[in-house]
Amino acid sequence: MLTAGDLQRLGIGRSAVATRVGAGEWERCGRVWIVRAAATAGDLQTAWLLQTNGAADAVVSGTLAARLAGWDLPGGDRILVQPGHTRIGLPGTTVIRRGPVDALSAPGGLRLSPPLDGLVDALACLGAEAGERLLDRALQRHYTSLRDFSAVVEGRLGRGSHGAAILRQLRDAANGGTRSEAERRMAALLKRTKTGPWIANYPLMDDLGNLVAEIDFALKSLRIAIEVDGRAFHSDRHAFERDRRRQNLLVLDGWLVLRFTWEQITRDPKAVIACIIAAVAQRERSSGGFAR
Repeated sequence: MLTAGDLQRLGIGRSAVATRVGAGEWERCGRVWIVRAAATAGDLQTAWLLQTNGAADAVVSGTLAARLAGWDLPGGDRILVQPGHTRIGLPGTTVIRRGPVDALSAPGGLRLSPPLDGLVDALACLGAEAGERLLDRALQRHYTSLRDFSAVVEGRLGRGSHGAAILRQLRDAANGGTRSEAERRMAALLKRTKTGPWIANYPLMDDLGNLVAEIDFALKSLRIAIEVDGRAFHSDRHAFERDRRRQNLLVLDGWLVLRFTWEQITRDPKAVIACIIAAVAQRERSSGGFAR
């Protein structure tokens, strides 16, 4: 990758550059020329390409900056953050004007946004569905916490801030998708089924009086258990394994276990209600009750 300064130092004039571009040996990318034979595709080259075409104080951001900092996040975004209004001659590049700009020092003088800032900048440029998937991955892998993410977003909600609306939506969805909130909404749906009585946090004991499992919602007479999952990023591998062991114990003890996710509860409540009503009707027909 060669800048105008590099060409001058090497004594390569405009006609020589034009000849190489015309022959397909070089490619013009904004303010730099890429020598195709020496080019290596990858995040590092892309980051240098962005920074070289930006202002003197521009910072490379987005998932690109997060990956270069060690976060395994997908995304092909090209995002530059800078306080000024320097125009970028690179198609597909998003320029976010914000200042002063924090940057991590990288070898060779490359300027990168801190990874959490890069994540938030990427989310500001995405739609709700893609943003939820990206945020979900970052939180599941413990690259950041919901608290730290919310704190950074809070600083980006000022008037005129880039992507403020989508960031507010993602923050509210993340904070609203906790297990306790999911259980509260499920309790409201259970009332609408006109079935029951449902017992919240029902303790299932063995013959020795030991706690086997605590069921989110239990219909004891028919031995129907409802388990509620908060958003995926509120769980971890340990919780996942524990929940599956508990579910196996319930099934072996004759319980019908229904699991509902946050997305199902909030986006398709009618389907959740219909499933519960159908399960109750099926157990009533086939068993006549499991009172115990």
